[in-house]
Amino acid sequence: MGQCSGSAARVYHAAPVTRPDRPYPLHRLAAALAATSILVAAGCAHAPGAPAPAPAAPTSPAAAAAPAAGQAGATGAAGPSGAAAPPGAAPAEADPLAPLRLQVDALLTAQAAAAWAGWVGDAALDLPAASQGRAALLEPAALARVDEARRAATGPAARAADQLHAFLLGERLARATATSTQALASARAAATFSWDKRKEPLRRLPFLLAAEPEGPRRKALAEAHDAAARALAPLVATREAALASAVGSLGFEGTLPLAAALRGAPVEALEALAEATLARTDATWRALLDALARKELSTPAERLRERDLPRLWRTAAESRAFPARRLLPDAEATLAGLGLDLAAGGRLVVDAAAHPGQIARPLCVPVEVPGQVRLAVPPVAGLDAARALFHELGVAQAAARITAPGLEARRLGSPALAGAWGRLLASVTADPAWLTAHGLEAEAARREARVAAARRLHEARRAAALVLAEVARARAPAGAAAAWARLGPRALGHPLDAGEAPPWRLEPDPLLESAEVLRAALLAAQVEARLGAGPGGPWWRRPQSGAWLREAWAHGAARTPDEVARDAGGAGLDPGALDVLVRAQAAAGGLELGVPGPPGPSSTTPPPGG
Repeated sequence: MGQCSGSAARVYHAAPVTRPDRPYPLHRLAAALAATSILVAAGCAHAPGAPAPAPAAPTSPAAAAAPAAGQAGATGAAGPSGAAAPPGAAPAEADPLAPLRLQVDALLTAQAAAAWAGWVGDAALDLPAASQGRAALLEPAALARVDEARRAATGPAARAADQLHAFLLGERLARATATSTQALASARAAATFSWDKRKEPLRRLPFLLAAEPEGPRRKALAEAHDAAARALAPLVATREAALASAVGSLGFEGTLPLAAALRGAPVEALEALAEATLARTDATWRALLDALARKELSTPAERLRERDLPRLWRTAAESRAFPARRLLPDAEATLAGLGLDLAAGGRLVVDAAAHPGQIARPLCVPVEVPGQVRLAVPPVAGLDAARALFHELGVAQAAARITAPGLEARRLGSPALAGAWGRLLASVTADPAWLTAHGLEAEAARREARVAAARRLHEARRAAALVLAEVARARAPAGAAAAWARLGPRALGHPLDAGEAPPWRLEPDPLLESAEVLRAALLAAQVEARLGAGPGGPWWRRPQSGAWLREAWAHGAARTPDEVARDAGGAGLDPGALDVLVRAQAAAGGLELGVPGPPGPSSTTPPPGG
């Protein structure tokens, strides 16, 4: 579904909830959307992948199906709002891909409108109708035309053609794997496990772990979940087989060359970035994890397991400190400090109404970019709700402020960009200055800051580990499990349980969508470091920060994450800023991490409770 932030697919896949006003369960929304696109494989950042982590407003069916005015290709004469070229300007060369680009734009608009209607409206989700009349996009001839244009193009036109090519590849993959993807999504959304004489959805595990103070019960909880989740393994294998078959039919010799095409970067570069992230942040992560484990759970890091982490960095701030009625005004006030208006000049519309059966999470949906960006804000209280709102608001503001012409700059490109803007704005809610200004006591604010620092670094290190693990699995499948047994403890900072399944058994990532999570996390840190430099208080209280962001957002996906990182003062994407920011945030939370410690834990230390 084009550029989005990373949360929508997680939301779509989250809940087998039956809306009281509809005859169908919401998990069908998850399954239908999963089957429509390969999600982040082609450039949707709202997929497991990420908190995280989307689309926009409903138009009439006729408007949704019609190409938006002025949405010409990368070299078209019209601007993003459809304005004609200035008088006297030289006529643009004919764009051989213009009809194809118009069809893609119309498809994305129709899909987004259908997703929005399925999210807040009364109609059943009908994504096949959104794709009606556009079957030509999935034919080999469409890819062939783009390939021909790629060979002839140079500079920005070549990049745009690459982005269009990646999108079409994703759509072809989605069609080829639709049956297995939908079956897995539906089964995952509907699956439950038994706990305390109740049936709990699989998705509830992190919440239950966070609420459980006893280590032995967390262990039993995770084991009950994992036993039920193993029933999904045959469906995972079926989808992996369907993907492998589709990869071959597209002319790629394995998943890694296809992943490189979808990510817009050589696999070797992504691998190097992942390794650099683990190496640069290793000392910080081990010191932070151990200090936090001792403070929160009264245990050293070598006794932790992954199941203990939700409890370790749970949000402890009381929901009443962040009432639902105040979240949107607080967000609007934060934007005002940056010199930004919530409505982005009328291009962003907020729906803050309560809808029956709505999943209690904000969602950004760019129906048309930049003209129709929608943001759903359900009335939910709490710091977690504030963090989710700020994340989606960052995505929405960036989408609504794009001025670059061309489909690719407006709607395609790396999902790491939208993910970075969402993470950047969400980071405000972990700043003790913001937390105390919104009613938390000083120590409570420090506590939220230090656990947010741990969540932030864990996300990046886990994403880096998944990139390395999937590359190793693709290159040498027989040795992949042994490689994870070495990599997992190093990256996660704690031992693995004996016999613990590697992550790809139930959540495979053969097309390296975790690389988008990694790039988003690193870019957000680099931009935050750039905006935070110099006097004047927190970066989110400075209008000059908003001016910098407006300029960066205006380019959309015309710049790569590496180029935006260079604009922020780096030499490209680099984990150094993340390492420094996490240490500073931990210090603001009362944890002085000190000098690097000894190597990480062995893989044999017993966890709490056995």
